[in-house]
Amino acid sequence: MARQRIFCRRDFLMSRQCLSKKTCQACGNNPTPHFSTWLAETAQVFLNPLDRMIIRGWVYRLLSTLAHKFFIGSIYTLKLFGAAKLNSDSARVVCERGKVFWQEAIKRGILMQNFIVFGRSVDVYQAMVRGRRIYFNGLPRPIVTSSGSELWLDDKELLKRRLRQASLPIARGGSFSRWDELLNTFHQLDKPVILKPRLGSRGRHTTTNVFTLEELKRAFQIAKQLCHWVVMEEHLEGSVYRATLVNGKLVGLLRGDPPRVVGDGVHTIAELVDIKNKNKHPLVSEVVVDNQHLDFLTRGGLTLSSVPASGETVDLLEKIGVSYGGWRAEVIKETHPEIKKIMEQVAAAVNDPLVGFDFIIKNVSSSPQGQKWGIIECNGTPFIDLHHEPLAGEPSDVARELWDYVEENVRRF
Repeated sequence: MARQRIFCRRDFLMSRQCLSKKTCQACGNNPTPHFSTWLAETAQVFLNPLDRMIIRGWVYRLLSTLAHKFFIGSIYTLKLFGAAKLNSDSARVVCERGKVFWQEAIKRGILMQNFIVFGRSVDVYQAMVRGRRIYFNGLPRPIVTSSGSELWLDDKELLKRRLRQASLPIARGGSFSRWDELLNTFHQLDKPVILKPRLGSRGRHTTTNVFTLEELKRAFQIAKQLCHWVVMEEHLEGSVYRATLVNGKLVGLLRGDPPRVVGDGVHTIAELVDIKNKNKHPLVSEVVVDNQHLDFLTRGGLTLSSVPASGETVDLLEKIGVSYGGWRAEVIKETHPEIKKIMEQVAAAVNDPLVGFDFIIKNVSSSPQGQKWGIIECNGTPFIDLHHEPLAGEPSDVARELWDYVEENVRRF
């Protein structure tokens, strides 16, 4: 139960994602069943006002505690009937995030196990911490936070509102369910723009470099496949950075790049892709050009036959990560102090003990003053393993920082 929601409506529906074997270009390498995802995400946005109404005193604490106990009871009911069992072998964990956290638990002498449900290893764990047994999905989070942020962290529009109120940097835009409202705002924003489902992650059904009305209509339809509400905002230039904060402290900062090539004034983009594939890092996937790449290049006014100027960087896709032929590097040590300070201000604004903020900026080593940049979304259960295993830069031990927090605050879990 990643965010310990008062009602588990969205988590229940989303738990079926791992069973999907269908492929979808808009989902990329992280496919999800469209209908159940749309239903879950749309219901969450629709019911968010109710959630915010009950973030008050004892009512919220009681419902959160009951939800947590129901979650634990459901697991042990499955265990009672032989449908679930405990696993003590960290090698069977399917999520790298869980493995990294488990390895740190072993170093500390903490007994940590995960559950096998219907023969499948799931991202649900129990750990014995200072004489207390805690349960969590993905990563441990307090059963209750004072801000109730676990109810709205993943909602991109609510996050933008909170940060806007605190005068923190965000991309201009908004949330839309109707075409006429979206079109009206489109004319007011700098181009290009980006469209994505209001909830969701990992770049699913996101379209960047949208310049024209035809591209806008298509991007709107793609985003709406996963949520009734769509976020449109100005497209910021630069790499995507993930800032992970534990108890308000910046503990890791990862740069994520899409697959890209650098022009030499001689070779075409197609030739540069071949060169890139021949010289790629062993852990980086080969770039296999398909219609998604071609569409992306077309929106930028390019084709595979284009010859980029010497030193010109050309992104091949909007998707980020090594599985697409991209790159990742830990850059916390080279990040400008002012950016680090702002990210901790962002964490204070949402008042949550475990968050991963994504932001885009051209140069993370320079002062943010004068740069057009902003926070684009947040993840309440960040993939901390990426900080431990970058392809470049010195790893950040986020698991250690999180375990320090859990041990100091174990009664909150």
